[in-house]
Formats: sequence, C-alpha cells, structure tokens
Amino acid sequence: MFIRKTHLFERMIPVESREDNSREQNFQFYLCMLLCWCIVHSCLMTATAAADQSTWHTVIERDGVTVWARDVRPGQILPDLRAKAVIRGELFHAIAIIIDNRRSPEWMPNCSEAVEIGSDGHTSSLVYSVTNFPWPVADRDTVLKVDIETITAGQVYEIVMTAQPSRLPPAEGRIRIPYSEIVFALRKIQENSIEIEYRLSVDPGGSLPKWLIRSTIRNTMVNTIRSLESQLFHTQGEYRKNIALLEQLLN
Repeated sequence: MFIRKTHLFERMIPVESREDNSREQNFQFYLCMLLCWCIVHSCLMTATAAADQSTWHTVIERDGVTVWARDVRPGQILPDLRAKAVIRGELFHAIAIIIDNRRSPEWMPNCSEAVEIGSDGHTSSLVYSVTNFPWPVADRDTVLKVDIETITAGQVYEIVMTAQPSRLPPAEGRIRIPYSEIVFALRKIQENSIEIEYRLSVDPGGSLPKWLIRSTIRNTMVNTIRSLESQLFHTQGEYRKNIALLEQLLN
C-alpha cells in the first residue's frame, strides 16, 4: 500500500488556508498573463500603425505618371513623394538636362533661379536654387549638393540632390529649406526610351497652406516629369558635347 508522506508544516496549515493560497496564486498567474498579452498586443498595434504610416499609397495617375506618397517623419508638412513614368528621350541627354542648372528654370516647375556655386569634377557640384511660391507664401531657397551615381554603367543612373543649408548665409526675403533629398533615377529601356523615377523628400521650412500642399502632391511631380520630356524634345542637338563627355565619364 502507498502511503503519502505529509510534511509537518502541511499538517499545521488549515485546509481552507491552503485553498485560499492556491486561488490567490492562480489569480496572480492569470493577471500576469493578461498583462503580458496587453503589452504584446500594444506593441503589435504600434508596429502595424508605423508600418501603415510608412507604406506608399497611390495619390494620382495622370498623363502616364503614377504618384505615390507616404508620411515617415512626425509633424511632416509635406509627405515623401515618388513618381514613375516612361518618357521619350536618350539617357545621357536626360542626365545632361537635369544637371544643367543654368537652364533649370526652363523646365523645372516653380524654379526661378539656379546657379552653380561650386564643383568637384564633372559628376558633383554645389547649386543655389530658388523656388518661387505665389503670394503670400514666401519663396524658398536651398543649397544642393548634386551627385551623379552610376548604378549600372550605360543603363541605370541616379542624380541625387541633398540640401546643404549652412553652405551659404541666409538670403533676405527667402526661407532656407533645412532638409531635402531629391532623386532622379533613370533607366534606359531602349535607345530613345527611359524609365524615370522621381523622388522628393523635403522640409519646406515652415508652414504651407493646404491648397499649396495639395497642388504639390497632385501636380508638381507629374509636371516635373512631363516638363523634362518636353525639354528633351526641344533641346535635341544642343547637348552633343555634354552627352559625349558624360558617356566618357560614366560608362
């Protein structure tokens, strides 16, 4: 016969007390599990919200251009924007136009001035640029470091423009853009066909009216790409030397 050995302290504690202790331990266990579940659920919800916030969503599809937007920084005035299209033109001709700062006002929407103020060879430069806004919004200016990056020689290139706001003293009557990153990603499809992706991430330095924000999101990205295509058409034969030099440097 099996005889259970009972410890002395068990015999000394009333049965009711041991049951109360057991119930209290069970309650604490379930309470701990509930708290852990709440913490995990909160973390998952936060992660999901952050993922949703940083996900690109389609804003507009017009004239063969698709524009996406996303919010990635707290208090962001303008969302990050990305636009993609296929345009007619030759790859190195497009690069030559984009880096020809002197003629940027001819095709870049709202650009009233662009001047090269420094250079580091043929693939890197420093540019002072002014963006004209309608009254009563103050014009913005920016100092940009412009770099040509080879992704795949002869096929894929990126022109990256990053703000360097401290490189020049502030200009009276203009608001200096404190942060911006602009990317023109170009991929050769055929001899006279290019896929372009235009990316814009900018802090305009102060508030903007909602109508201007809406216009930037819906119009500026599309107009920039289509204006570049138009400039390619209207400047045929004007960039031969520039194109030859770029082919030599970047291939």
